[in-house]
Amino acid sequence: MRVRIAHLGVLNLLFLGISGVCSASFIDLPYSDTITFSRSSRDGAPSKHAQESQVPRTPFAPGTHNLSIGVGQIFLTGTLNNQGFENTIAPELNYTYGVSDLFAFQSNFSYHSHTGTPGSVSIWNLDAGLRANLAYFDQLVPFADVGLGFYSPTYNFTANDASVNSLLFGLQLGTGIDLIISNQVFFGAQLRYNSMFDSVKRDSLNTSRTLGGSYLSFMIHAGISF
Repeated sequence: MRVRIAHLGVLNLLFLGISGVCSASFIDLPYSDTITFSRSSRDGAPSKHAQESQVPRTPFAPGTHNLSIGVGQIFLTGTLNNQGFENTIAPELNYTYGVSDLFAFQSNFSYHSHTGTPGSVSIWNLDAGLRANLAYFDQLVPFADVGLGFYSPTYNFTANDASVNSLLFGLQLGTGIDLIISNQVFFGAQLRYNSMFDSVKRDSLNTSRTLGGSYLSFMIHAGISF
């Protein structure tokens, strides 16, 4: 009798063990299905690049090229103003590449000519620098920029029919605001301070002259983004 009881006890233990294994296997099945389901959902989700490509880009956004043409007033200051040259209206060409929401690479090219009592002076300017978008308020983007570049002034003096020109290095500081009209078009205004570092050169009559000076430019511009 004792042997029978012991034998039945062993069978009961085996039965309980097999039942536990089956129960554990049955419980694991939904878990594996859940893992497979979540993995397939993640695989089906759009990538980060696809999500970014679905967002419409606006002017000055990262990766955009922005080209604008401006026109405005040139106000001579410092030695240029003291020499008697007059202010003038001039054009300007600007290019901006969006690096991030905050920063952008910016360059501009301009030419302006001034007449006055001593004669005339014309200045070519090409510079490049950093633009910082200070805020995004609705469709308005106020900004500031700083740049370094080259200036090429040419002087013609009527008193002795002498002339002199040179290539100078200079600094540019500016601030302004842009209005984003659409995903491809923008309009704005900008005030810039330009300083040409002084340099002593000899004119066509071998007379030493100090070239340099500074001026302010106030421009309105319109451009496209691509």
